[in-house]
Amino acid sequence: MFQTGLSPIAKTSTCRSSWESLGRITREQIDCEHSLSCGQTFSWGRLRDGSWVGVIGSAAYRILPEPDGCRIESLQGDRQSLLDYLSLSRNWEQILGDLPSDPAIAAARSAGRGLRILNQDPWEALASFLCSPVKPIPEIRRITWQLRASWGSPIAGSRLFTFPIPEALASAKQEQLLAHRLGFRARFLRATARLLADDPAFFPNLRMQSTPEARARLCELPGVGEKIADCVLLFGLGRLDSFPIDVWMERLLRSLYFPNRRRIPNRELAEFAATRFGPYGGYVQQLLYFWCRQAAGRSPARELELRPDEEAALGL
Repeated sequence: MFQTGLSPIAKTSTCRSSWESLGRITREQIDCEHSLSCGQTFSWGRLRDGSWVGVIGSAAYRILPEPDGCRIESLQGDRQSLLDYLSLSRNWEQILGDLPSDPAIAAARSAGRGLRILNQDPWEALASFLCSPVKPIPEIRRITWQLRASWGSPIAGSRLFTFPIPEALASAKQEQLLAHRLGFRARFLRATARLLADDPAFFPNLRMQSTPEARARLCELPGVGEKIADCVLLFGLGRLDSFPIDVWMERLLRSLYFPNRRRIPNRELAEFAATRFGPYGGYVQQLLYFWCRQAAGRSPARELELRPDEEAALGL
């Protein structure tokens, strides 16, 4: 079981030298802070010095900000794997040039300059968003880190843990999951894990389907509605045409584009987004979401700051 105070990222002085420098990334390539704090991932934590720590696959990474970009370091990882995760092979400037133009999108582009859609593992994205309903971002991050510490595999030379595979969560007891403040989400997470543990071809098959077909297939899983399905499609399968709609996005779209209507069905909003924003609607969604939270006085990056006790456990 998860031990109180045990962090998925905790390093002692004996393993400090094992962190390998992987060079730099420029701010023109990606704004890491914007990209890690825009609500698409819960795998990263921000330290008080502004640096970020996280786990990708079976490796740990540190991202240390500099004036014109960031330095990157890793335990058990490599530079190319991080670049792939950050989706730096996409031509984001071309995508930005293809976005529709209106005052809201212009403001969102300015606020979220350098934001990129990450290339996450689809199972991790699915399991993480199954933990998300009616939970604030800081708590989702803590829950998913606890799942790592309880059911993930340790990364050599550290207390870092991988994200648990479906088989690991499928074998978890209900009371163990409930101990991590999952509530009603626990039964959905375990039931979905069991289905995917028995179907290793689930995501490979999904990649070959159209976006509507893949969305419908995801919605057959326990606890998965269209919002979670679209998050998995966008963040885990790279379907930039997927446009997740939650309460924030419903309110924002209504206030920007339907100011005289009090309620609009999500299906109508989804159809509007597909027509208005086109094949890169998912990227527009993230820009709008980041801008909306920032304009509301929220600090997206600070929401992912580790608590003092969590940071103390890291020894960084």
